[in-house]
Amino acid sequence: MSPTGVGRRNRLFGWCLLLAGILGGIALGTFVFDGPLRAPARFADYGALPRRLIRFAHIAAMALGILNVLYGREIDRPSLSRGSRAAGSTLMIAAGAGMPVLLALAAFDLRWRGALLLPATAAFVAIAILVRGLARGEAA
Repeated sequence: MSPTGVGRRNRLFGWCLLLAGILGGIALGTFVFDGPLRAPARFADYGALPRRLIRFAHIAAMALGILNVLYGREIDRPSLSRGSRAAGSTLMIAAGAGMPVLLALAAFDLRWRGALLLPATAAFVAIAILVRGLARGEAA
């Protein structure tokens, strides 16, 4: 694992996204279980779609943060071109940045839900690049 390879930026981004996810969880925690703050009217009903989307944004930030850290540990190992590594790295970061933001936007305006396919596709392609490289073997 090269400290200067493209994976370094995924690891750094992943840890930053985990921090953001924890901060989001703290914010959500202020109005659960009759917390210190009253939930905004839009999020008062625990089962309502807007509140579910906000919770999903928090979960996505945490999960994609972890995935970016793992991706960053792996992407420099397999036999892939520098361009493929860079593309995979960028796509995984785009997925991590895009999914929580779009989920949060959709909680306020459902018209954003159609854009959720973009970060999901970015993650799929990024992981496909990594899997292809791992199937080829490790770089010399």
